[in-house]
Amino acid sequence: MGASHRALECDGRAQSWATRKSPPKAQRKGEPVVHMTNQMRRLSTPWSIASERANRIGDANFPPGLILDPAVGSGIHLASICIATNRVGLGIELDEEAARFSAANMNRLLVKGKDPGRMAHRILIGDGVDSLGALSTLHSSLESAGIASTPPIAMLHVDPARPLDAQNHTLDEMAPPLRPLLESWLPKMAIDNRGPALLLDLSPRLSKKQRAEVDKILDDLAPGVDRTWEWLSQGGGRVDRLSVWVGPLASTEKFRSIRMGPSSVESIVSSSEQSLFISEKKTMPPSFDNWVVIVDPSIVESRLHVEWLNNHLDGIYDPFWQRANLRRPVLVSKSPPPQTLISDPFVVAVGRVVAHRLSSPNMENAPTVARAAERAGIGHLVLRCEVDPELHPKIQKRLNKSLKGVDGSRGFVIDIPVSSRDGGWHVNFVTCSEN
Repeated sequence: MGASHRALECDGRAQSWATRKSPPKAQRKGEPVVHMTNQMRRLSTPWSIASERANRIGDANFPPGLILDPAVGSGIHLASICIATNRVGLGIELDEEAARFSAANMNRLLVKGKDPGRMAHRILIGDGVDSLGALSTLHSSLESAGIASTPPIAMLHVDPARPLDAQNHTLDEMAPPLRPLLESWLPKMAIDNRGPALLLDLSPRLSKKQRAEVDKILDDLAPGVDRTWEWLSQGGGRVDRLSVWVGPLASTEKFRSIRMGPSSVESIVSSSEQSLFISEKKTMPPSFDNWVVIVDPSIVESRLHVEWLNNHLDGIYDPFWQRANLRRPVLVSKSPPPQTLISDPFVVAVGRVVAHRLSSPNMENAPTVARAAERAGIGHLVLRCEVDPELHPKIQKRLNKSLKGVDGSRGFVIDIPVSSRDGGWHVNFVTCSEN
């Protein structure tokens, strides 16, 4: 076999090794048990997301061949795609321990059997950019196992490691770096007239400039090929996944925002055009009895907010965006939102304004904030505003304690930016009742 890589078969030996190192556990209730270190668990794609994406890939039509993941990590994503497409997987991982866990997880997750296809799955220890060395090792390993077939690479999925400060790193700091990776593997892929089948996972905090750099790489290496940018949220107040689907994997729309539930997609908004996000500069916070809607940030980050909101305008509801920080985009209106919007999966919370504060909730004033909420008929108040992350659970606990036994509706506190006369900004903390 080639000297640059070492091949691991996805078999019982790999699983036995992994069991001794780290007994298998499910990441979440109802998901399959897999082998991982604690670090791998923090970075690994949840099975629910991997399997949902894999099902969409399984519906696509692209040339025969292997599924390649040149930064395979835990192997969960590769295994899910292999299952959905009924294809053989090739994973490459520079870290030997992670590679061995990946081979074990592939063996656990794939359907058991002795057919050549099942026995041809491989995880390679080595550099994911070195396509020549990887393929040489793969072919030697398959030949040693009595498997003569050496199919081409049909699809590439990559989820590269990246620095924690995702908005200030260069794309070449990804591991493996995107341009050299694609330059190495694209000539080895089976490609039809729609271009290469690529799924590129990127940092959800990637800046607009960095996304343009990714587009430039794809324009240079796969000119004219369709692509779909996708923002995925699990409803935690942030974008959880940013990806580009290329060639046969792209949809007819260029941009897509997905709200993912615990086990399935709850809503999709897509368009071939993005809209400029304009947050109105108001000198006052929303008035008492105005309505506030907190929207999932993926809708605004993807710039599909206009497309999304147009689905809910009924001729009466006339909201405006009053939020400078995209972490919690806010719609404000005089009239109640329509029920279609209230029940939309991209809506985080809806409430009627019942109180204002100039100071942020903190450990000292939490009882006062709670008493004001109680007077407004609120029995449970949730912080949906910027506070010190380390103090957030403590302040929330104090609010809960102050409102213990109070019969009332649910409510939330949201920070609303308002403009000053000098052209600057200050923040008003608005309490809303969800009754």
